[in-house]
Amino acid sequence: MLSILLTSVLACSGTPRDSLSWREQWELIVLTEDGSLLEGRVSVGNTGMMRGQGHFRANRWSAGTTPILFAVDGGPGDVHVSDSHNAVRVGTDLLGQYEDGPHWTMRLSHEEANAIIQVDPGGPDVPMATAMEDSGQWTVASPITHGRAQGWFTAGRRGGMFKGRAVTFHRGGDGRPPTERSTLVAMGTDVSIGWDNQGGTRLAWARMKDEDISLEDLHHTVRGDGVHRLDFRPAGDLFVDFEPTATGGIIDGFEDLYPPERAIAGAADLQANRTIKRARATVRFKGEPVRVPAILITVD
Repeated sequence: MLSILLTSVLACSGTPRDSLSWREQWELIVLTEDGSLLEGRVSVGNTGMMRGQGHFRANRWSAGTTPILFAVDGGPGDVHVSDSHNAVRVGTDLLGQYEDGPHWTMRLSHEEANAIIQVDPGGPDVPMATAMEDSGQWTVASPITHGRAQGWFTAGRRGGMFKGRAVTFHRGGDGRPPTERSTLVAMGTDVSIGWDNQGGTRLAWARMKDEDISLEDLHHTVRGDGVHRLDFRPAGDLFVDFEPTATGGIIDGFEDLYPPERAIAGAADLQANRTIKRARATVRFKGEPVRVPAILITVD
């Protein structure tokens, strides 16, 4: 049902794919059991030199080792978006709900890196968030909020097989929300908490054991030491502190631009750094603390 609703918003309701400002992005993020952090991210849009050009990024960070950073770009002829907008392919590399069933798949095969990842769905169903900007509409959804992932991601002797917990995001539209974005996700046994905020579009959920926590008073703060807090009080007796670790990296938000586009962005003094970190989340629910692995993403 979520895919049908999201398709109607992204494809029909005021967000025409032929708009010059159209953009769409699919994201898969995995916290592995061995302490690594993986992400797959595909962006397609009309804001570059060519309408419908696509950019596939797949990264794996592990403590104490050189990260795997993979990138491939494609023109409109290399890009295929499924009719229901729940999957995308750039060349032979794919991400999303490409096969039968509700699971997501990421697949790439190159000399530089190889990966096959399957994610079984799980976690609470979250209504998509949509907002109207001055320029148009922007919509964010999380098709999988607490999935189980397994597979492998290698580059030569680096990487290997893994299991872990995963979350997926799908965002897009012809609106132009502010570049700034904050994403926080905590996933553990009986813990599924998430927050994604970009401009006027906020997606959030919280489930502790079998109890869905009220989002009525949810607010987000950042301390001077870089610790983020999601506070659900007083409507919900829950708050969560996210402390980033060294596992992860900072990515140039304009790395997928072609040289002329980068020159224009540089001349305009534009920046959009994407920081993605594995984090430690301290969850305090009804006075009882528990620590679980987490994800912290900021774009500024």
